[in-house]
Amino acid sequence: MRPEILYHASPTTGLRELQPSVTRYFGKPEQVCLTSCLPMALMYGVKHFEYPYGYTREGRICYEEYFPGALREVYGGKSASLYRCLWREDMETTAIPNEYVTPSPVPVLEELPIPDVYAALLEQERLGALKIVRYQDMTDKRRAWVQEAEAQTILEKDLLHVRQDDPFARYLREHYPDSWALAQAREKER
Repeated sequence: MRPEILYHASPTTGLRELQPSVTRYFGKPEQVCLTSCLPMALMYGVKHFEYPYGYTREGRICYEEYFPGALREVYGGKSASLYRCLWREDMETTAIPNEYVTPSPVPVLEELPIPDVYAALLEQERLGALKIVRYQDMTDKRRAWVQEAEAQTILEKDLLHVRQDDPFARYLREHYPDSWALAQAREKER
């Protein structure tokens, strides 16, 4: 069943029409991305390097803190606008649950201010619409998986060799020091 209303969140206020764009770190084509899932939209209200969410077996959206205090650090005190848009025939679903894309501009039906995205995400958790797994509650196996995944990202994006002030490299170096060290060790083995 197709949704009637789709969401798009952005730190940019006052948009009357959503324009197709290219996401810098995710390799997607020029398009407008929308979702039928409010918590998912809220996560994109802050421009960031990673969005560590997935879905439980029951289909519930789940955000994982990949480092201690990640949710508060990334979203705390940051405002956004939540845009409501109407579904259209030219919108396609993607492999990501609840995601819809179109290469065409999308008129905004309504803009809702989100004064604190962190508070809005906690409210979605309280309502049962979002599961949040805090870093301290992750299993050792899951933390090891995160370390490995981040090391792979560092190597695949060749971040060990970019300028020291590159924002993505700096973010990963500061927040995932074990992954950074693992990537350095793997590169030496090559």
